[in-house]
Amino acid sequence: MTAMLLSLFGYHLYEEITHEWLGLAFFALIVSHLTLNTWWLKKLFTGEYSGYRAFQTAVNFATFLLFLTACISGILLSKHLFAEMPFHLTDDFTRKIHMTSTHWLQVAVGVHLGLHWKAIANLFANAYHLDLEHWFAKYLIPACWTIIAAYGFWAFAARELLPYLLMQVDFAYFNHGEPQAVFYVDFFAILISVAYATRVCVWAVFFRNK
Repeated sequence: MTAMLLSLFGYHLYEEITHEWLGLAFFALIVSHLTLNTWWLKKLFTGEYSGYRAFQTAVNFATFLLFLTACISGILLSKHLFAEMPFHLTDDFTRKIHMTSTHWLQVAVGVHLGLHWKAIANLFANAYHLDLEHWFAKYLIPACWTIIAAYGFWAFAARELLPYLLMQVDFAYFNHGEPQAVFYVDFFAILISVAYATRVCVWAVFFRNK
């Protein structure tokens, strides 16, 4: 899903119809993800809510609402797969809603990954038989993620993405001359910067005393 989301941001790297097919594939992956995690929905009204659980629940619902907004606005703007539908719209407001929701979705997905950072780390550690107490896993890998996250914050500022989040951009600007690798490295680093910042903040706010 993360790879698909990054591919969708590369709107200018493919033909428009490819972007729309990728959007449909991303929609299918999200539906599959929700289907596989229906157990979480069933537990929403059971047990006590700690501060961390309340924050996690709010992030999950915000991510889902942003996903719906991005998908619905994308379908309305479709020039190929849904162009003949009666609800087809191409006005500036719908385009602005799509750009804003997709950029906020990247932030929300980054926060979502940050909330599951420890679980993902344990998953990879078990898969590659890494000792989490070894200096390689305890110091070197976190140092690498920190460098990537720092670069991500720089890429976010350099690409001037804040106006997209504030709904101040009418038309997206794309550098058609930049290599695909540079584009995807930058957006991956931005995603990691949000995830890693979330991981650190969650530890500081909810788990530091433990």
